[in-house]
Amino acid sequence: MKTFTLKPVTALTALVTLALSANTFAMDVKFNDTTWDGKKIPEGQQCVNYNGKNPATPRMTVTDIPAGAESLVFVYNDVSNKRMQNGGHGIVEFALPKGATSAEVPPVLGHTYEVPVGIEMIAEYRSRAGEAGGAYKPPCSGGKNHLYTVDVQAWQGDTLLAETTVKMGRY
Repeated sequence: MKTFTLKPVTALTALVTLALSANTFAMDVKFNDTTWDGKKIPEGQQCVNYNGKNPATPRMTVTDIPAGAESLVFVYNDVSNKRMQNGGHGIVEFALPKGATSAEVPPVLGHTYEVPVGIEMIAEYRSRAGEAGGAYKPPCSGGKNHLYTVDVQAWQGDTLLAETTVKMGRY
């Protein structure tokens, strides 16, 4: 039986190559409204339980979408609350025109199943007992400084092509 030993330089080269390859498939996501700065959830964009005023996801521009992507999936999370991670605040899909490398994504209103044309709800947000559901639940920690993120994923059929996580802000 032959034994192969990976030399440290080879292992480091492989690790650097893997890291660079992973970054190659990152998309660029920008909020189109300057009140969304990624640091603090804008006033009024929290859930209606805490006096939100027509809360909605931020309007976004996504660029560097990989060739062949058919849709973008937006996975909304409260990373400070285990139950609300992995899409706990809703998951929606935005259909891309063929060959698109960038997209303007409209906002999705909170606390409703109604979504803009071109967007489909994949999973409703996890609601509390007796609470109405919907496609997107705005930040709802009551101002406990929870961190909210959105994972933006590019898909071709059942294949994930790229993923970028964006900080929405703290509330």
